[in-house]
Amino acid sequence: MIDELLLVCFFVLVVGACIGSFLNVVALRAISKESIVFPSSKCPFCNEPIKWFDNIPVLSYFFTFKGKCRNCGEKVSIQYPIVEALTAILFLAVFLSFGVTVKTLLLWILLSVSIVIIITDLKKEYVFDIHSWILIIFAVITSLVFNGLNNYSNTAIGLIVGVFVMEAIARLSYYLVKKKENNSEQTEENVDKTEVKDEENNEQPTESLDDKDKINEVEDENIDINDYVNKNKRAFGEGDTYLAAAAGALLGWKYFIVAVAIAIILQAVCILPQFLIELYKKEEYKLLTSLTSFVLLAVVYWILSNILTLPLYVVFVFIIALIFFAIDSISRLKKTVNEQGFVAIPFGPALLCSMFLLLFWGVYIVQFIKKYIFMIFI
Repeated sequence: MIDELLLVCFFVLVVGACIGSFLNVVALRAISKESIVFPSSKCPFCNEPIKWFDNIPVLSYFFTFKGKCRNCGEKVSIQYPIVEALTAILFLAVFLSFGVTVKTLLLWILLSVSIVIIITDLKKEYVFDIHSWILIIFAVITSLVFNGLNNYSNTAIGLIVGVFVMEAIARLSYYLVKKKENNSEQTEENVDKTEVKDEENNEQPTESLDDKDKINEVEDENIDINDYVNKNKRAFGEGDTYLAAAAGALLGWKYFIVAVAIAIILQAVCILPQFLIELYKKEEYKLLTSLTSFVLLAVVYWILSNILTLPLYVVFVFIIALIFFAIDSISRLKKTVNEQGFVAIPFGPALLCSMFLLLFWGVYIVQFIKKYIFMIFI
């Protein structure tokens, strides 16, 4: 019996690794707008077709071509074996949790689509609509299978809450840091832009409809983050709203709120060190000091409150200090953004990771939060 289980687990690992290899292709060819069927696997640098023995998931990278193209010698990204190995491990974890069931199949599909979205979001800061809609559809189906058809209202409410919460965050984040321009400044800018456009229209020859379509396609592929933010009045794109809809449908609205909070924490943990280093390089010392003080105070308060029973006046002092540094950080960040512009930071990967964390360990995570984060309110 044990030998049979080991054999099945090995088979699942192999299948997962092969699917991971395919997910790499799906994500990268979505970015390059190539077919996922033709041509066959090729070197991303010289386009030389890859031999079958160089296309074995994980193993080929380390043992056959050793991370370099045989034809041009360019180093191949470590992304390929990482995605393949990660997919294999996640597939095995799901299989060990749910066995040979419909739930396993649905979760494998959700994981696969999520991995594709994470790759495209990290590499291109873009979530493709087709991937988002597939994720939403299977999130709804998975929720109904896990919770029963009678609980469809929980799925529907979660989806709606996911959309509204993410849209609110996108809009609120924009207005928190974006400077409100004076009407006189806007009028002058509009007049200047109109004059420039008139001059360009007079100087440049008339373009055909085909030429305009080609120009629009190029502009769509190279959207400036600050132009997008200013035009749409939101701090990030609609792709994250689609992902939030899927997460809300899958988790329900209560767990979704927790997932968003965890996603923000994950995002902060990943980008904060690099962000602080960039502030230091740009000599933004006041903002650096304010942000660092807020983070240190929050960590010290969390540690002390779990070790000691803090007097009420000490808790009050910590809260006032945290509010002060939070407001100061936002005001200084607002000034920095207006001077230097927005920077694209993918939020989708953090949201999807927190979605699966809540899906598998939601009960334990909520218990931990109640016990160690909000213990003074219980």
